[in-house]
Amino acid sequence: MEDAELNAIRAARLQEMQRNAGQGGGSADGPDGQGNSKANDPAQSMVEQILEAEAKERLSRVRLVKPERAKAVEGYLLRMYQSGAIRRKVNEEQIVDILEQVASDERKHNNTTIVFDRRDKSGEGNEEGEDDFFD
Repeated sequence: MEDAELNAIRAARLQEMQRNAGQGGGSADGPDGQGNSKANDPAQSMVEQILEAEAKERLSRVRLVKPERAKAVEGYLLRMYQSGAIRRKVNEEQIVDILEQVASDERKHNNTTIVFDRRDKSGEGNEEGEDDFFD
C-alpha cells in the first residue's frame, strides 16, 4: 500500500512540476512568454500523448536545465510521429537515446577551433624556421 501512495505522490508532484515549468517559466524565460504558450500548444499536447510517464518526467527535468535541448527533442519526436516512424509510446530509454543524439548534433555544429598564427608579421623572421623563444 505504501508503494501505491508513494507513486501517487510522485505523479502529483510531476504534474505540479510540469505545470510550473509550463506556466511559471514564462516569467523566468523573459518577455517573449514562451512558458505560457506551451500549455496551449497543440504540438506540446501531441508530444505528451506519445510519451510514457517516465519519458515525460525525464523530458521535463531536461527542460528545467536545457530548455533548447528539450525543444529540439520535441521537434524530433513530432517529425518522427508525423512521418509514421513512431507507432507506440516512447519510453525513457528511447528518450535518453534521442537526447544523446541531439547532444552529439549540438557538439558537431558548435565545434569551435582556435588557430594560432605564429608567423613573424614584420617579415624579418628567422628563415630557417628555428624558434627564437628560448634564446
